Amino acid sequence: MFLSELITRGGPVLYLLFILTLIIFYIVFNKYFFVYVEKKEWVSVKLDNFINSNPPSSVNLIHVEKTFLSEFNRNSYQNIKLLDGLIGMCPMIGLLGTVYGMIEVFEVLSFLGTGNPRAMSSGVAKATIPTMASMVITLFGLYFRQDIGARLEKSNNEIKNLIKTRGYSY
Repeated sequence: MFLSELITRGGPVLYLLFILTLIIFYIVFNKYFFVYVEKKEWVSVKLDNFINSNPPSSVNLIHVEKTFLSEFNRNSYQNIKLLDGLIGMCPMIGLLGTVYGMIEVFEVLSFLGTGNPRAMSSGVAKATIPTMASMVITLFGLYFRQDIGARLEKSNNEIKNLIKTRGYSY
């Protein structure tokens, strides 16, 4: 009940923020799933295939880093730029909600004047709730984006060490 009341008081911009939040959540969940579940199997299968086609005696480590690690980075960092863009859009959509709510406040002012603060409160709520919601989404999104980036960088370093243990050298 509280969420539906909040969306009603916040205006239609909250629907857009809700959809944006679902997309952000999907990308974040997908990246965590890759890091914790799919990465190990992906690395073992792809590395075994790579070693079979490029034995350590004939290929040096620089070639391996350029090919295998670039493929890992391409797969692991897929949709990260989209995630960055969506997180960056959240404050702008919150600002859109602020403008939408202020338009309602100015409409009330034009019809009733400044003597009726209750009539203006609905517009003020529509101006502040989307801004607050967008800032919360942005803060959580930035936290998870930084955490995912750190985990992917750590995975990249682990793969570099794994490649070195498989016999590749400079």
